Amino acid sequence: MMRLIVAICFLFSLIEANEYEFDMDAIETKTYEYSGYIKASQKHQKTKQNKTINSYLGEAIVGFDYFVEQWTLKSQFQANYYNTDKEEKSTDTINQLYIDYKLSSNNRFDIGKQSLMWGKAYFFNPVAFLDRKKDPNNPEASKEGYVIAHYKYNKSYERDLQNFSLDIVYMPTSKDTNDDFLDENSNTIALKAYFLYLDTDIDIIYFHNDKLDDKFGFDFSKNILTNFEIHGEYAKLDDENSSSVVGIKYLTSYDLTITSEYFDRSYRLKKPEPFYDKRYFINKFSLKEPFGMVYSSVYYKNSLNLLDNSTQNSLGTVYNFKNNIQLDLSYIKNIGEKKSEFGSKNIEDTILSKLIWYF
Repeated sequence: MMRLIVAICFLFSLIEANEYEFDMDAIETKTYEYSGYIKASQKHQKTKQNKTINSYLGEAIVGFDYFVEQWTLKSQFQANYYNTDKEEKSTDTINQLYIDYKLSSNNRFDIGKQSLMWGKAYFFNPVAFLDRKKDPNNPEASKEGYVIAHYKYNKSYERDLQNFSLDIVYMPTSKDTNDDFLDENSNTIALKAYFLYLDTDIDIIYFHNDKLDDKFGFDFSKNILTNFEIHGEYAKLDDENSSSVVGIKYLTSYDLTITSEYFDRSYRLKKPEPFYDKRYFINKFSLKEPFGMVYSSVYYKNSLNLLDNSTQNSLGTVYNFKNNIQLDLSYIKNIGEKKSEFGSKNIEDTILSKLIWYF
């Protein structure tokens, strides 16, 4: 299998070897970039026993990229601090640390710890076979990657097929490497073919592991209008089970963004997980500068479990100060019958405040 991957990479390199290339030496570029944020959060929660729980959380994420000719070192580090009712805990994680090498204008190869972020949907990504699951309550959060070897070929065209790319990923697992994916010796090969066809983004994905069932998936994203996008994903997990999501994103003329997604899993999990049990419908509404208040926005999010009709509701406001400082205040309420997903939670409601400095 590895010989096949090397042969494919070599073949694409030969195809592109004679193409015209720009003289990048004539352009002055930065040798490094960095970005990240520092976040302080406070949760005030009320339980069904009318008890209050106060939690304080600190989080810092720093991404650093270093460039040397065709080589790029990419990294992202994360540190967290938790204090819940005076019980403290801290963690630190290397989310990403890998080397990227540009073989030619159309071919690149990278190796190391990387988060691939496959999929087109916002709250759920069934086709992200080599990524950690998203948290629908915080879908934009950075996620820890896996140690992989990754080759990518990319080519643009001036026709109905506007762009094509091919990703080939190899991921080993053992008790020392990627053990939280599979705690035994195994080898994984994943292929992703991307097509930009008639302004529609399409991915076809295949996953093979010598200890697990093969998986197949596809996704799409299409702008029907400049302010209206539809997307979807489908993943065949084995002979009997599948997951899918379909959604929209719509921006009105008065800067109201509507994001809606329907998620369906064809089977129940052996061990229930929040938002991944069976069937959900999530809607988020975000309005910029309400009542003419500049630098601010308000949002409302409703997460509905379609099997038991329980819901989680979030209402919040965001204000952006100078110097890239953001304040986010929200109220979260769980509603449902005693045995439902959200109604059975011990936490009834939460007041959450977050102060974030981006750099």
